[in-house]
Amino acid sequence: MNFKFHKVLIIGGGPSSIGHENELDAATFQTILTFQKFNIETVLLDNNPFTLTMDLLPDQDIFINEINYSNVLKLIKKVHPDAILPTLGGLHAIRLCKELIHQNILKNQGIKLLGASQLAIFMINNPIKMGRIIKNIHENIVPSTIVSSRENAVYIARKIGLPVIIKPVSKHHSPYRQNCKNFNQLDHALDNFFKHSSSHQCIVEKSIVGYKELETIGIRDESGTKILISGLENIDAVGIHSGDSIIITPFQTITDPEYQKIRNATFKIMDALRVIGFCHVQFALDPTTKRFFVTKITPSFSRSITLAAKATNYPIAAVCSQLILGRTLEHVSLPSKYSHLIPIMEPTLDHVVIKMPLWPFDNVPKASHHLNTVMKSVGSTIGIGRTIEEAMLKALRSSQFSPRDVLPSMQNLSDDNMINQLIHPRQNRILVLIEALRRGYSPAELAELTKIDQFYFYKLRNLLVVENEIINHPLRSSTVKAAHNSGFGDGMLAETWNVPIEKIFDLGQKCHSIPTYKAIESTAGEVLNTSSSYYSSYEKENESHRFKSDSALVIGRGGNQLGPNTAADYYTAQTLIQLHHSGYQTIIMNNNPNSISLCPKISNKQYIEPIQLGNILDIIYLEQPKIIFIPGNRHYLVRELSKRHFKIAIIPPDQETGVLRDSKASFGIDFFVTANHCHPISTVQFNLKQPQQLKLIFKYMAPLKMSSRVIKNLTSQAINEIKSSSEWHGLVQALFIHNQNGNHLIGVRPLKITETVFLNRVTGINWIHELIKYYTHQLDRNKLIHLLEHQEQKHLEMVAKFPFRQLKVRTKNGLDSQIVGAKIEPKQ
Repeated sequence: MNFKFHKVLIIGGGPSSIGHENELDAATFQTILTFQKFNIETVLLDNNPFTLTMDLLPDQDIFINEINYSNVLKLIKKVHPDAILPTLGGLHAIRLCKELIHQNILKNQGIKLLGASQLAIFMINNPIKMGRIIKNIHENIVPSTIVSSRENAVYIARKIGLPVIIKPVSKHHSPYRQNCKNFNQLDHALDNFFKHSSSHQCIVEKSIVGYKELETIGIRDESGTKILISGLENIDAVGIHSGDSIIITPFQTITDPEYQKIRNATFKIMDALRVIGFCHVQFALDPTTKRFFVTKITPSFSRSITLAAKATNYPIAAVCSQLILGRTLEHVSLPSKYSHLIPIMEPTLDHVVIKMPLWPFDNVPKASHHLNTVMKSVGSTIGIGRTIEEAMLKALRSSQFSPRDVLPSMQNLSDDNMINQLIHPRQNRILVLIEALRRGYSPAELAELTKIDQFYFYKLRNLLVVENEIINHPLRSSTVKAAHNSGFGDGMLAETWNVPIEKIFDLGQKCHSIPTYKAIESTAGEVLNTSSSYYSSYEKENESHRFKSDSALVIGRGGNQLGPNTAADYYTAQTLIQLHHSGYQTIIMNNNPNSISLCPKISNKQYIEPIQLGNILDIIYLEQPKIIFIPGNRHYLVRELSKRHFKIAIIPPDQETGVLRDSKASFGIDFFVTANHCHPISTVQFNLKQPQQLKLIFKYMAPLKMSSRVIKNLTSQAINEIKSSSEWHGLVQALFIHNQNGNHLIGVRPLKITETVFLNRVTGINWIHELIKYYTHQLDRNKLIHLLEHQEQKHLEMVAKFPFRQLKVRTKNGLDSQIVGAKIEPKQ
């Protein structure tokens, strides 16, 4: 196929933040692989140090700079791309592309816009334009009007009826809005919005709080062929941000006629916007009139698209990257493991997927715990099962980081407090709902209080029936079977019955309640499709079979949290890549839908399961891996797996095992340490003027600007200290403090996850790969020395990003446990 363009500029997603993890990186990674397959050159602008995509491209095609209009313009003039792709970079990339169109840059330079039409670009964050488009295709839009005065706002509010939502008018996306149930609240909201609006305007919109929130993911090719990939149902009603809601797929509580209406509306919207690729549409369904409204259209990659891809195993990124090149759905070519029918078949599921949000409040306790239209969750986990009950409990177990697979109890919550939390939801919403059922609230009462469909309360009540059986009939075969089929883990049963987990395993063997693994695929078994992704069930047929050659199991980090997690996911992905290069069949166990380490291109097999001891042991018994890689912060799992004499490697290492004589440092020297050698790599500066508290370091500059003679002397001191202990191996950092009396060595610690990735960028050497070679006894010391002697270090700065602004928290200095992402830029 001949393409009209040969060089594409991709605008990256930038640093991760609330609402943006690794999903954009995963999509970009797969898109670039497709472009490379068709010999299309890709140029990437990004400043996220933790993106795997940077490792796909040669240095001359990677531009590490702030993602702004000026830098995009400079890059266009420098590399002269034929096309530009903004739909993998989030809303910020879309806004930049809008400005390029407005300034006629694309037209004058002859650059083709990929992935979204100009009409779609200019509709985003413009409710008036979106309203016109929706009305033109005869679909419903929530009534809203832009007002410039208090009088006009009150008039519109009276006309459409209270309650109303007040939103700012802004060319940039603003999540802030206020629900006004009476005119006193309206007056207060108008004072606030007019005061802070540069245009002295705001939007008055009819409130749809309490409506059912539904989402669809569709794709369309240039010939107009369309398919619906997935329907996502928010269990929480409109009023809670969809990123903070529990989400289930496929749809559960709408009728087929309602489904067909929403499907048809999605197709009409994609046609009207001339979408080529993916499109995410959100709807609100009035539970009384059954009338639905289009609330948001996103013709760019999003968390919901990633969730749809994980739930269906439909290769959305791989297919859409070919659609934007001009191929039609019927001519999309996929790897041989896929049936040729997959691109043109609408997915049909024989399983249920539930997404559970994760919260930052343990790390940022000052943030408001109340859930509303402003997103607060920093990540999510998913559970997959044959039934809603099983998927719900797996998702809930995955969202808890209790090492013993135990859910928090809400039994000490007072009745008044419970009613308050039912009406005004907080982060522990699902546990409160379960506790309310325990105390005798009926599904009808809870539906009235929460606006959640009664259907889900009946499903939660089914779980309580099984819970009562577990409590009242311990160690029975029938109880074990019922528990397994409902998603209860062996760890939960062992803890409840106060027995070793092996006892539960033996009971399961005796009553033939043994986990089997089902492929996650998009045809409900209708088409032969060799999927590599699996979830557990307790049915008879097992679809996952042990590899004939040596395998390695990598335990993922689970759902994203504040701290090093997006960097840790990069670390996990690089671990899998190197293990593959080392000759292992690679297996990943994870449950984060936005994780790039779950991308099927990166490993041979993926298990989406709770990261709990029982689930890990089940996979180990099936797969018999030669080596197991587990994060160092999972102390309980490390201890329990070690006790069972499995061969494990702790990667990334436990960050708390440093031996330090001070809590402050000014700079560090990084080393690669083996049993017999200590190789200096590079230096990194925190702050030479004033030593920094280690937990408050958020800026890194490398290499250190200091005389080679001084560095050589400090390196010798560090090597002596490292060699004085046999516990140091792998990537190690010696820390120094600088003051008026000179430079002083304060101790040694494992190199932090974020700094390891930064070291990769500075040196151009993949140190995670070298570490895996070391742990698998494949490290060639001569090659390592050659790499070190010929490295060309870049002068870079990495600055951590915090979520305080998004969470509306006034905090000056952030801790390393509160980091949400980072940005990187060159320094002279």
